[in-house]
Amino acid sequence: MEKLVFLLIGILSTLSAAETHITGDITGMPLEPSGNPYIVEQDIHIPNGKKAIIKEGCVFLFKPFTGLLVQGVLLVEGTQSNPVVFTAINDGEYNLQSEQLPNPFDWNGILISRESSSVIFKNFKLQFSVYGIKSQNSAIEIENGLFKQNGQFHFTINDQIQYVQDNIPFSINITDLTKVKNISDNPVTQVKNEKVSNGIKVFRFVSLTVGAGCAVPALICGVRSLVSWNVFKNGGPYDDPERYPDPDKRTKIYNENRDDFFKSLPPTIVFSSIAVAGLTCFGISFAF
Repeated sequence: MEKLVFLLIGILSTLSAAETHITGDITGMPLEPSGNPYIVEQDIHIPNGKKAIIKEGCVFLFKPFTGLLVQGVLLVEGTQSNPVVFTAINDGEYNLQSEQLPNPFDWNGILISRESSSVIFKNFKLQFSVYGIKSQNSAIEIENGLFKQNGQFHFTINDQIQYVQDNIPFSINITDLTKVKNISDNPVTQVKNEKVSNGIKVFRFVSLTVGAGCAVPALICGVRSLVSWNVFKNGGPYDDPERYPDPDKRTKIYNENRDDFFKSLPPTIVFSSIAVAGLTCFGISFAF
C-alpha cells in the first residue's frame, strides 16, 4: 500500500511538472490543457488552409522575440472560468519557475494575415507582448478578451489601432474590413503591417544585450570613480589629523584615491556610452 501511495505521488508530480515545447506549425497537435504550459521556443504559425483549435485553459508562454502567425483558421475556445492565456515566459502567475518579472515587449504578439480564413477568440488573456493582436483579416471575432500591459498597443485591424482598455473585457465581431471605420471613431495612428523580420529580431536582441551588458560595468565604475572623487577632491577621513596623525599616510590615501578616480573614469565613460547606444538602438528597432 505504501509503495502504491508513493507511485501515485510520483505520477501526480510528473503530471504537474509537464510542459510542452513548441515551434513552427502547431496544427498537427492537440492543444489542450493537459499539455500546459506550452513553451514557445520559436515563432509558431497556422499555415494557409490549415486549422488550429485551442481548448479552454491552455497556457502559452512565449520566449523573447517569438509570436504566433495565423494564415489559416484559428479557434480559441476559452471559457470565463477557464480562459486561454497568451503571455510571456517570465510571467510568474503562470510560470512559477520564473526568476524575472514580466514586462511589456517581452514577446511579439499575434499576427493575423490577410489570407487567413477565419479567426475567433473567446475568453482569453493576452499580456506583455509588443503589439497584442495585429489583424489584417477579413473576418475576426473577439469575445471577452483581456489585454494587459502590451507595449505598443493591444489590438489593431487593417493597420488602425482600436481603443482597448487595459485589463477590461473587450469584444468585437466583424466580417468585412470595410466596416472597420464604424468600430473605432478615433483610431490612434496608422501602423506597419509587416511581420518582424529575423534581421530586426537579431538587431533588437544584440542591442538589448549590449546595452544591458555594458550598463552594469558602467554603474560599477561610476560608483567607484564617484567615491574616489569625493575623497580626494572634497576631502575625507584622511584630512582628520587626529584620526590620521601621520602626514605621509594622509598623502598616500589622497594619491590612491586620485589615481583610482582617473583609472575608473575612462571605462565609466566608455561603458556608459555603449550602454546608451545599445538601449537606444533597442528602442529604435520597434519603429521598423
